[in-house]
Amino acid sequence: MLSHEVRLEHCAANGIELGRRITGGGGLYLDEGQMGWELVLDRRALGTDLAVITARICAAAAAGLKRLGVPAEFRPRNDIEVEGRKLSGTGGVIDGDIVFFQGTLLVDFDPLRMIEALRIPVEKLARRDLEDARRRVTSLHEILGRVPPLEEIHAALLEGFREHLGLDPQWGASTEDEERLARKLFDEQFGSDEFVHLLDVPAGDPPEVSATLVRRGGTIRADVRLEGPARDRVREALITGDFFLSPPRALYDLEARLRGLAVCGAGEAVAAFFAERPCEMPGLSPLDFREAVEQALAQKTFRAAGHRLRGHWRGPLPGARPSLVFLHDALGSVRLWRDFPDQLVKATGCGALLYDRRGSGDSEPLAPPHDRDYLLREALESLPEVLDQVGVRQAILVGQSDGASIALAFAGAFPGRARGVIALSPHLFVEQRTLDQIRGQIRDFEAGDLKARLRRHHGANTESLFARLVEVWTAQALGTSWGLERHVSQARCPVLAIQGEDDEFFSVAQLEALAALLPGRLERLRIPGSAHYPLHQARNEVLAAAIRLVQAAAARP
Repeated sequence: MLSHEVRLEHCAANGIELGRRITGGGGLYLDEGQMGWELVLDRRALGTDLAVITARICAAAAAGLKRLGVPAEFRPRNDIEVEGRKLSGTGGVIDGDIVFFQGTLLVDFDPLRMIEALRIPVEKLARRDLEDARRRVTSLHEILGRVPPLEEIHAALLEGFREHLGLDPQWGASTEDEERLARKLFDEQFGSDEFVHLLDVPAGDPPEVSATLVRRGGTIRADVRLEGPARDRVREALITGDFFLSPPRALYDLEARLRGLAVCGAGEAVAAFFAERPCEMPGLSPLDFREAVEQALAQKTFRAAGHRLRGHWRGPLPGARPSLVFLHDALGSVRLWRDFPDQLVKATGCGALLYDRRGSGDSEPLAPPHDRDYLLREALESLPEVLDQVGVRQAILVGQSDGASIALAFAGAFPGRARGVIALSPHLFVEQRTLDQIRGQIRDFEAGDLKARLRRHHGANTESLFARLVEVWTAQALGTSWGLERHVSQARCPVLAIQGEDDEFFSVAQLEALAALLPGRLERLRIPGSAHYPLHQARNEVLAAAIRLVQAAAARP
């Protein structure tokens, strides 16, 4: 959606024009420091599968760039990288037997200009363990120490395509008829404001229900507005994200199919649509689109401590087995757990509740003055009410940073309801490194891209959420305790505390303090090479350890 991808006010103020690619995909920023290329080919010359076609074309482009002395490599799904940094992005679409495949190449590129123009998705940065969009990209100028002439770049790429795709490219000019048709299509369709703004919901005007699904083949987001006295019919649906789907027209047709349907039949309608109309979707399946829509329609609303919260349920409903409850960090939201809850549900057979804590995501915004004891209040007041409303009697809590501290305090205050705790980067007191990192976040929020990235997930909640972080944390002296210890020490369930050895916010002293409070009940796991988000930076190791804890806790009488 346009407002979720682009900072429209900045673009308008700086004369940056907007366009929409017929191939779809996420937002791109193009300026004179980049070069674009496109291949229009008979798909039968490269294979019938879009993933195979993508791999072949990207490998050919990378081989061409190596002729310039650039150690470029194809990275699935559709990037060309140099030592983990993006040099070229690509995208394609198939129409009948014809494949249209586009690429951009960063020649002499200023990442700051891109950051100012786009709302960089937090998921994209976290997925590659990066904290800053500036570290994600590179350019020919940075790699080679010079800006090659365009003629040299053209020749290198063409040679790569010639050698690896069996093409024989020849220079030529477009015909008069082609120019006339291109102008007609631009004037009447692709260049119109109506086409550019075809998919848009203002970033500060969230839909009634929504869900984001992260899979190997990309990210799918479903936004749905409801109608009817019981809010049980689909008024309109938008399905967006960062993925390949061919033909791209299928998305519009799917959205039209959903319009006016009963909520209870929407998932089945998605399945029927793809059964009738086969599409190519590398790394995805029709089930993923159905799941995204059904998760959006299953979004839950409840009140806790007098405030409206929004969340989702995954897997089996509460019953004999304990349920997983996910509590995100200070600036997090449900979306940033990505597919970790789904994987844990699948491996353990336990259902899971994920919700946006107050002030985050789709939940009710915060209001000043901000409570210094917010962690304790959430553990003792809000969380018990949430569990009561969704029927969770026995919980295994999974928390990140603030969420981990809330989970630990709850486990001690309500030992009969907590069967286990997985605490990712937990904290009990303020450290110097914490304050240093928050001051860096303040600078990034005011002058960098942090506000834009957070707004993508928190919308109108962004400023108040960040204000609480700043107001509460920077007012504390070093070593200040959050008053959780007396509750944490009463926990009787097994606790797994996971911390990256390179955690930039908290030191090993936090785990040592926990161990003193939980003798014989705490398992510690410190992960080399991981920082504050081991869930993303050491996913497999964290998932394996979490599965062991959940299975052991669920088996306890």
